[in-house]
Amino acid sequence: MKLVFLYGPAAVGKLTVAREVARLIGYPIFDNHLSIDYAARLLEWGSPDYVKLLRALRLFTFRQLAEMGLEGLLFTFIYTPPSSDAFVRQVLEVCAQTGIEPLFVKLEAPREVLLQRVVQPERKALKKLSRPERLLRMLDEEGALEAIPYVESLVLDTAQLSPQAAAQKIVQHYRLARG
Repeated sequence: MKLVFLYGPAAVGKLTVAREVARLIGYPIFDNHLSIDYAARLLEWGSPDYVKLLRALRLFTFRQLAEMGLEGLLFTFIYTPPSSDAFVRQVLEVCAQTGIEPLFVKLEAPREVLLQRVVQPERKALKKLSRPERLLRMLDEEGALEAIPYVESLVLDTAQLSPQAAAQKIVQHYRLARG
């Protein structure tokens, strides 16, 4: 299985680009909010147990889909070092154990663009981060603009590329095709 791991800050367009990649090649999307919303219904958001459940849900899903023979999966994620590093390393371990091929894509855009996008009404409807002050904290204090330093990533600027063009670059770069 190929795991297309799209990461970047809030409002960069991870889900939008994932939808376009899915349209081109048919991979299902595992939006990080699926697991966030599920875990938050059961446990206090941000607590150690919440984080443990969140990671377990994601890793279990990757393992199960690989075992079921799924060709590929699109996954969206906000990388904030160093707190995200343990999870990313767990993903790499699961990939090595199961034969999943991880394909990392870092989406980025200038701060001004992210601040314009974060207040869009559709974000609130999807229960996504929609407060500029929270986005700024994520960018300035939590390192959400950084690349994962120990993996190779295709880097795309979503302010310069349409979602369709970004998806096309991902498909071409990783030589992905509809099954």
